[in-house]
Amino acid sequence: MIQEITNPIAIQSREWLTNALLVLMEEKEFKNISITEIATKADLSRRTFYRIFETKEDILVYYTDKLFSEFLQLLNQESDHHFAVTIRLYFQFWYEHRNFLELLRRNEMLPFIMNQYSRLFPEVFQIIKGNHPLAHNTEALSYAMAFSAGGLLSILLKWAEGGMDKTPEEIMQLMEFVFPYSL
Repeated sequence: MIQEITNPIAIQSREWLTNALLVLMEEKEFKNISITEIATKADLSRRTFYRIFETKEDILVYYTDKLFSEFLQLLNQESDHHFAVTIRLYFQFWYEHRNFLELLRRNEMLPFIMNQYSRLFPEVFQIIKGNHPLAHNTEALSYAMAFSAGGLLSILLKWAEGGMDKTPEEIMQLMEFVFPYSL
């Protein structure tokens, strides 16, 4: 569980712990990284770690939430919310964060993102289609979000598993070929 933090020193410590874990994940497997190693790498104590996070997985949840916040901010800044524009923005965003996806892939943790999608994807829908009738039917919206998030996540995972060797534009061309009437 991630605690809400307002203290500037704790905010800085949270960032140091996050960066420490990401650096350690470049060097070794996630499952072999200890809390002590993360704290030491961040030049902090174990006690500080436990004041901010309960588990090392919480760091990944925090970081993923942070990435999603960045994406939502980009989406809010975009005036054109047509499906193709949004999808292109989505793939460009993840391409810029491909190092994180690669760390998850190497640790066989890419499905970890699915848990975050199910929590955060409705916000994307509200930005893109806030006035759509679906937005007012909670049950239908939850199924629509599961369908959309699952499809986009599966494409992202396939792309990540292939080393993200295609550009976002090449992925969009494939999407337009596969789904010519949707985009």
